Amino acid sequence: MLFFIGLGLHGAKGLSLLGLDLAKKADIVYLDTYTSPVAKDEVDSLKGLIGDKIIAVGREFIEDGREIIHQAGQKDVALVASGDPMVATTHMELRLRAERSDIKTIVVHGPSILCALTGETGLHAYNFGRPVTLMRTGAPRSTVYEVIHENLARGIHTALLLEYDQASGFSLDPREALHSLLEMEADNRQGLIDDDTLLIVASRIGSSSQSISGGNLAGLIHKDYGEPPHLLIIPGRLHFTEIDALRTLLDIDEGKIRDNSLRAQRLAVAMVRRYLSSTRSALSKAVERGKAEKKHLDDLFENVECYLSDSERFLNAGKYELAILSVGYAEGLLDSLRLTKELKVEW
Repeated sequence: MLFFIGLGLHGAKGLSLLGLDLAKKADIVYLDTYTSPVAKDEVDSLKGLIGDKIIAVGREFIEDGREIIHQAGQKDVALVASGDPMVATTHMELRLRAERSDIKTIVVHGPSILCALTGETGLHAYNFGRPVTLMRTGAPRSTVYEVIHENLARGIHTALLLEYDQASGFSLDPREALHSLLEMEADNRQGLIDDDTLLIVASRIGSSSQSISGGNLAGLIHKDYGEPPHLLIIPGRLHFTEIDALRTLLDIDEGKIRDNSLRAQRLAVAMVRRYLSSTRSALSKAVERGKAEKKHLDDLFENVECYLSDSERFLNAGKYELAILSVGYAEGLLDSLRLTKELKVEW
């Protein structure tokens, strides 16, 4: 059998009774040290609870997984990890490989940092969008910026996980991460991020040295946040209870609490309005050309007008994605006339 056991946020003290029983039962216990830093004293504490059979392993060993699968086919093997073991896609992939090899798996879930953020900051769990990892190198920064923009356009919060590399001991410092956000803005020039952007820096959540700071970027970029792990939050549209929590729990000055989503929404509004203007101009030219060529295209033109009206309605309702889709349908109908050479007109 293969057991996946989550430690939650409190190291050895976060090990559940079920997790402890299974870890003691296991013939071999591996400790994942790559998805999150594990201090030596925590390893010693786990050995005191489970025994000296614990083996600390890194990324390559777990991603390869062949030794774990081979051993789990003959013995009971446990993989212990910080937080919830199934948050890491590597662990899920290992579980699926085990199941396909007819090895039974059991998961003992633990609270993850993504769960704890809501309780520690007061931000609502259902207001968080897709999280993304900010890397020093590797993953393109454009992807990070796109995720932030997508979430803010929907008015929701973004959790930015910061790179941690177990092999080298490197952990991306929040100050470097904040500088990276400004560099992304300079590259993309969409006006999403500046010195006034509201941010939250969460450090070592669940530990005795837990620290959470909030405020505008300019006030956070020069602070020392200590040892990892760290995480950033870029809030979107805030419910009044979330605003109250930020004031009360994080002691953020009300003057620094802003709706970061407004800038993304303004970008969407400007884009839709630009498309509406250009498409209406194209429709006007098409109607004139249709009359000149005596083409019976009234039904198609009416459909174009309906899509444009829908786009305006969605725009006014704050449904920006639907607004863009509707104007896109209108453009597509007009383009079909040109591409099929039904009308000799360019726009």
